[in-house]
Amino acid sequence: MTSKRILIVGGGAGGLALASKLGRKLGLKKEAEITLIDKSPVHIWKPKLHEVAVGVIDQSVEGLLYRDHGLKNGYRFLRGEMLQCDPEAKTITLAGVSNDDGEQIIAERELPYDYLVVAIGGVANSFNTPGAKEHCIFLDSLDSANQFHHKLLDNLLLLDETSEKLSIGIVGAGATGVELAAELHHVLDSVKEYGYLNVDKHHLEIHLIEAAPKILPALPDKVSSRAQSVLDHIGVRLHIGVQVKEVTKQGFVTQEDVLIPAGLKVWAAGVKGPDVLQQFDKLPVNNRNLIEVDACMRVKGHKDIYALGDCAFLVQDNGKPVPPRAQAASQMAETLYKNILNRLKGKAENPFVYRDYGSLVSLSRFSAVGNLMGNLRSGSLFIEGYVARMMYMSLYQRHLASLYGWFSALVYRLAQRLLKWHRPKLKLH
Repeated sequence: MTSKRILIVGGGAGGLALASKLGRKLGLKKEAEITLIDKSPVHIWKPKLHEVAVGVIDQSVEGLLYRDHGLKNGYRFLRGEMLQCDPEAKTITLAGVSNDDGEQIIAERELPYDYLVVAIGGVANSFNTPGAKEHCIFLDSLDSANQFHHKLLDNLLLLDETSEKLSIGIVGAGATGVELAAELHHVLDSVKEYGYLNVDKHHLEIHLIEAAPKILPALPDKVSSRAQSVLDHIGVRLHIGVQVKEVTKQGFVTQEDVLIPAGLKVWAAGVKGPDVLQQFDKLPVNNRNLIEVDACMRVKGHKDIYALGDCAFLVQDNGKPVPPRAQAASQMAETLYKNILNRLKGKAENPFVYRDYGSLVSLSRFSAVGNLMGNLRSGSLFIEGYVARMMYMSLYQRHLASLYGWFSALVYRLAQRLLKWHRPKLKLH
């Protein structure tokens, strides 16, 4: 087998799983050079970003360090952001790296590849709403989750001193928005233990704004209605069927010119590819900054470039694109892993087939809801409560297994539990 240079850009659920599998299969044996590139040195599973944002989990415990993981799993990690791709020269350009003082310490550089995989994920789509970028936190990266956490701590400190209300507005009642709203109420119930004696849930106003006629619009009505009843019960203020036309310092202005006040603002609606993809003039990128790929995840017109996950636009046989979900990215990574091995052996690649196994939404300690699909039964099966909570946690365990293997993942999870045992319930710094 000829040694090949395989570059994977993006260390999210799909990119990291692919690098791990290829590294263990090829990298450790020096049968291929596997390189993973990401802007951050730490990986956090994207469905857990809202927990980082409110301080329920600490990235120092839950986070995976790419360099350490790469050493043990046969791939090399480079920190950087891809600026451009040249398919003819088979190179990518990485942005320069600056230190905390803004001084450039590494200039732009080019990296050659034999196979390139673009897995840089997706970001929230503001739909060009005036003021959204200036006033909102887009909860789609570890940096943005940490930014929200710092602002939340500042507001809690102020709230403890003044006893004024804290108003938080969230645009988008998909899984991220719903889970964030529930976790925030959990945190407000817990902070008194840590000396915030003047803070309780009555000081908190959470506004969850959704343009669709129901929350969790992509999920079955039963899941949506049950989640809505839980949010109603804990006091989240729902604005359903409401469109935001402008964001100001004071809050969100609706199409009816009603101001929904919010001191802390989050935009969690819609998904598009990162803006950097607009610069990729040699690749087929659509108007949502998504890279168009064929059934085998090859970028159209370029047999040695692949894209997977939220940044890829793959139309299924039913005419619908593969949805931007963590389970889709994981399935894509598994198929692409097999296809790359097939290519290296001179065998044909197999098309990707997406299987929807359902969705689970965590409502913090209050509950969890979801629907299961697939081989369990025809149609879907509604679940909630403890069973749904356990199954939600099992999804994370499956993600860890894709990174470490099942045995190591169980040991890793046990170690996380032991570390958290003597640490605060909330990250308060």
